[in-house]
Amino acid sequence: MANKKIALVTGGNRGIGRAIARQLSDQGIHVIITARKISDGQSVVDEIIEAGGSSEVMLLEMTDSQQRERLVRDIDAQYQRLDILVNNAGVALDKWVPGADLDIQVMRDTMEVNVYASLQLIQLALPLMKRNQYGRIVNLSSELASLNDMHLGMTLAYRTSKAALNAITRILALELEEYPDIKINAAAPGWVKTELGGDDAPLTPEQGAITPVWLATLPEDGPSGGFYREKQAYPW
Repeated sequence: MANKKIALVTGGNRGIGRAIARQLSDQGIHVIITARKISDGQSVVDEIIEAGGSSEVMLLEMTDSQQRERLVRDIDAQYQRLDILVNNAGVALDKWVPGADLDIQVMRDTMEVNVYASLQLIQLALPLMKRNQYGRIVNLSSELASLNDMHLGMTLAYRTSKAALNAITRILALELEEYPDIKINAAAPGWVKTELGGDDAPLTPEQGAITPVWLATLPEDGPSGGFYREKQAYPW
C-alpha cells in the first residue's frame, strides 16, 4: 500500500461515483468510497477487489460536519496521506421546480451537501496534500451550472449550488498557485443514466466518469482551476 496513491470518492457506492471508483482502481489506486452504511458500498469494494484492485468503504453522512472531520482524520491516521479527492456525492432536490416556488429549506439542504460538505472536505484534505506535496481535487459539477447556458429556468437550488462549486474551484486554484503539485478542477460529466439523471439520459456512468478520472490523475503539467466536459474546457 505504501506505493499506492490513496483516493477518496464520496458517494462512490452508485452511479458515476461507482464508475469513478472502478476506473481509478484500474490505474492501481487504492480507492476509499463513502456511503451512509457500510453495506451500501461493500458490493463496489468486492467488485474492485475481485478485479485485482484495492478498495474499502468508510461511513459518511454528507450532512454531518463531524463525520466529515472524522473521515479525513481516520484516513490520515491510517495512511498519512490523501492524494485524490473526488467530490462526487450530490443531491438534486428541486428538479424542474420554478425558483419562485422553491422551498427555502430545499435550498439550504442542497447547499449543505453540494457546497458546504464539498468545501469542508477540500479544507480537510489540503493539509495532507500540502504535507505530501501532491494532490488532485475534482468537483463534480454540471453543464446546468454554466452561466453561459442559463437559457432555461427551473432547478434553481441544484444549479446555483453547482455554480457555487465552480466558483470555489476557481478561487482555490488561484490560492493554491504556490503549490503547483496540487490541482483542483471541476468536471461536467454530461447527462448520465443514474438515479439523478434518469433513464432517458444518453450516457452511461462509465462514460460520465471519464472526465473526472482524467482530472483525478492529471500529470505534473496538467491544468488547474478549470471546468471541463469531455476533457475539453467548458464555459463557466
